[in-house]
Amino acid sequence: MLERVINMQKIILIGGGETGRGNKPYETKKFDQEAVRLTGKERPTFLFIGLASSFSDSYYDTMKKVYQDLGCETIYLKKKNIKNNPDIVKNKIAKADIIYFCGGDSLKLINDIKEYHLDSLLKEALDRGCVMVGMSAGAILLSKEGFSDSLILEGKSDRYSFVEGLNFLPISFCPHYVKGSQKDIELHEEIGNRYVLACDDQTGIEIVGDKVRIIKSNKEKKVNICYVKEKFLVDEIKESDWFSLNKIIK
Repeated sequence: MLERVINMQKIILIGGGETGRGNKPYETKKFDQEAVRLTGKERPTFLFIGLASSFSDSYYDTMKKVYQDLGCETIYLKKKNIKNNPDIVKNKIAKADIIYFCGGDSLKLINDIKEYHLDSLLKEALDRGCVMVGMSAGAILLSKEGFSDSLILEGKSDRYSFVEGLNFLPISFCPHYVKGSQKDIELHEEIGNRYVLACDDQTGIEIVGDKVRIIKSNKEKKVNICYVKEKFLVDEIKESDWFSLNKIIK
């Protein structure tokens, strides 16, 4: 599967965490700083895509301040732009050095991206070296698939389920993982023969080409690989240095 990986791809997947919105703490600074560093530019352009969230305007206001404080120009792709102004969409994506996909409803995000044919534009941006950051639902979007609460949010189920992403990375991703939680129990029941990267809040991974490293804003949190080998197993990934993407795919 690694033939799909582009040598210059730069992706950050975040398992979850507070971004400082409202009165909440700011727990994702380490990821934001790394996204800016990866661009290699003094004043990169940050593009926010908030299609997963029902509160995208306030979400953008928070991320705008975060990334402006980190030295970025910030722009926002609203759904009305996507529906009515394809030239604006193309120009904003082409201009972006960082594209940030926020958390929220995974299926809503994925379906909107596909419905408005943004997937090909995003792949072009990735291939030219644009840094892509996915928070929770956004991380699922960038992966082959993810373990999502979308059907619960939409009132269609009372269980977590796997949903297909854009397959920019050939991995199965589970955000907001907590060992022993209901999500963990249902992951055990649904995992089949998958090899799932399960990230606690305040943890994630950085991918550059076919190399990966763990990022944590809280050292007590964990990044795990979940799989079945006679029984359900959860192995913590403890590497602090870069390692091969092969380690987290199957």
